[in-house]
Amino acid sequence: MGFSADNLSRPRVCVIGNSKFTQVIHSVVDEFRGVARITVIDRLFSDAVRSAQELVEAQQVDVFVSAGANSFYLKDTLSVPVVGLKVTSADLIHAVLTARRISRRILLLTYERQENDLDVLKVFDDIEVLHCTYTTAEEIKEIFHRHRNEGYGVVIGSSYACDLADQWNISSVLIYSRTSCRALLHKAIRWAGQHAHQRQQESLLRLALDGSSCPTVFTARDGSVMASNSAALSQIPRFAKRQRLEGILDKQLLDAPRLHAEQTMLGTRPCVVSKDVLELADGTPIYAYRFELSQPAEVPSDSRRLVFRSQSMAEVQKLLDVYGASARIVLLHGETGTGKELAARAVHAASDHASGPFVTVNCSAIPVDLFESELFGYLDGAFTGAKSGGRSGLLEAANGGSFFMDEINSLCLAHQAKLLRVLQEMEVMPVGGRKAIPLDVKFIVACNVDLAAEMHAGRFREDLYYRLNTFRIRMPPLREHPEDIVMLTGYMARRAVAKYRVSIDVDVLVDGLSPIFRGYHWPGNVRQLENLIERLVVSGQLYQSSQAIVDYLPRLAPEIYTDNSSESAAQGHLKNVELEEITRVLKMFGGKRSESAEYLGISPTTLWRRLKQNQIN
Repeated sequence: MGFSADNLSRPRVCVIGNSKFTQVIHSVVDEFRGVARITVIDRLFSDAVRSAQELVEAQQVDVFVSAGANSFYLKDTLSVPVVGLKVTSADLIHAVLTARRISRRILLLTYERQENDLDVLKVFDDIEVLHCTYTTAEEIKEIFHRHRNEGYGVVIGSSYACDLADQWNISSVLIYSRTSCRALLHKAIRWAGQHAHQRQQESLLRLALDGSSCPTVFTARDGSVMASNSAALSQIPRFAKRQRLEGILDKQLLDAPRLHAEQTMLGTRPCVVSKDVLELADGTPIYAYRFELSQPAEVPSDSRRLVFRSQSMAEVQKLLDVYGASARIVLLHGETGTGKELAARAVHAASDHASGPFVTVNCSAIPVDLFESELFGYLDGAFTGAKSGGRSGLLEAANGGSFFMDEINSLCLAHQAKLLRVLQEMEVMPVGGRKAIPLDVKFIVACNVDLAAEMHAGRFREDLYYRLNTFRIRMPPLREHPEDIVMLTGYMARRAVAKYRVSIDVDVLVDGLSPIFRGYHWPGNVRQLENLIERLVVSGQLYQSSQAIVDYLPRLAPEIYTDNSSESAAQGHLKNVELEEITRVLKMFGGKRSESAEYLGISPTTLWRRLKQNQIN
C-alpha cells in the first residue's frame, strides 16, 4: 500500500518584529537557504497580529518567530506556535560592553515577562545601570519621559526601545545578537520541521486509521509515532502520555521486520500484536502496528516511580526534584540495582524537558568503534557499511527531552573528550557531516564506581569530571534503608501478581517474607529484590497457598540462606522448613529414601543423617 508524499515540503517560518530586530535576522537568514522557507515581516503588536492571522488563515506558515513584547503578544493571540527569542547572559554582557564605550550611565529596558539574568552585570563595577521593565508600548514612552533628564547616555533594549531612543536623540544598543537570532531560527526550524512534517504525514495516514476499532499505530524508522487512532490512545497502556512504543513494547518486537499475531504483554495486559511494513510514494518505510488486547488486570499505575517511606530516600527524592528543575547535568552515583534509571526518569519528569523524549544508553554496551555513529548519527556514505540515507543519532533523538547515560565511567578517554565537547557546545556533528545540529537536552549520567578515584587513576578526564559533578546524587544501597523493604516487597508482589495474572494472597506472602528479607543484606539491591519477588510469584503457581511459598523459601531462594548476614534471621526457619520438606517428599515416594534423596538433591547418606539427627523413622 502506498501514500503520496509529494506535498511534503520545507518548514515554513515567519519572522515578525521591528526594524532593528529584523535587520539582524536578515543578516543570518541566508545561512538557512534550502533548509526552510523564511518570511520576514516588519510589524509590531496589533499590526503584527493582523499580518500573522492572514498567514494562518491561508495556511502558509508552520511557526512564527518574534522577540520581546511582540513575541508574548503574538503567543497570547495566535493559535499557531510562536517561538520567542531568549536573551542570554552572553547577549547582555555583549550589549553592556558595547554601550559602555558610549556612556558609563546605561538605561536597560526589558519586557516584564521576559526572563533576564541580571546577576551577570555585577562584574561591571565602573558603570551605572538602571533597569526598567515594561508591559506596553506606552510604558516604554513613560520610562523615557521619566528619566530623560537624568543623564543616561545610552539605552539597551528591544528594537522598539532602540527606535524610541533614536527619537529622543539617545544612543542605543540592541539587546539581541546575531548568535541568539541564529539559535532562534535553528530552534524554530527544528520545531516547525518536526511538527509540520508530522501533521502532513498524519493526514496521509488518517485514511488507514478512520473507522478502525483495533488499536493501530504507525511509526517511522526511528520509532517516532507518525499517526495513531483513538483506540490506541485509550487502550495501549502509557501510550497516550509517551507517544512512543519504545518502553511499552519489547525491544525484540520493535526490531522485528514483521510480526504475525505475536503474543506478548503490554504492561499487565496480554496482547496479540501484528506488524507490517508500508511505504510512502518516495520509498520511505512506515511500520504499522495493530494490537488486540484482553481486559486489563488491576496493577499500580505508577510503576515507574520510586517507592519508599525512609527518610534517606525522601531526601533523595527532594534532590531529584530540585536538581531536575535546574539546567545543569545531574550525576547519579550508586551500586548496581539501586534504581538509578528510575531516579533518572524522576529527574526528567521534574525538568522543563518532561514533555520530550527520555532516551537511555548504557555506555558499556556500545562498541568502541560505534560510539560516534550511535550517539552522533551519520550521513549517507559516511563510512563503509553505513545505511543508505544515513541515520539520526541517539542525541538527536533526545532533542527536546532528556538523555540518560548509564555507566559513564566505562567510556574511553577519547570518547570522554568527544562527550565533553558536546556538553560544552550543546551541539552534535553527525559522522560525515559539516553542519552541527543544536541540542536542547537535559543530560543525566550515572556511574557505579567512584568517579573521583577513576579521575585520580587517570581513567577519567578531570575536565569532564568537574563538569559532571555539579549536581551529584548518591543512590543509597537497600541495606542502608531497610525500612523500605516491606513496602517494596508488597508493591513489587502486587505488580508481579497482576503481570502474571496469578491468584496469590499478597498480604500473607509479605507478612511471611518480611522478617526474613529484613535480615538479608541484598548485595544486588532493589533489582535483586524485584527479581526474587517475580520468581516467587511465578513459582507460587506450584503451591497451594502464599504461606506455602514462604515455607519452601529455602528451595526457591537458596541465596538468602547461604549469606552470613541473613543466617541469624533465617536459621530457625530454615531448619523447620527443611524437616517439613523431607517429611513431605518421603510420603510422596512412599518412604523410599533413594528416590526421596534424588528429588531433594542430596545423597542417600545425607538424608539418612538428617533423619537420624531429628529422630525421624
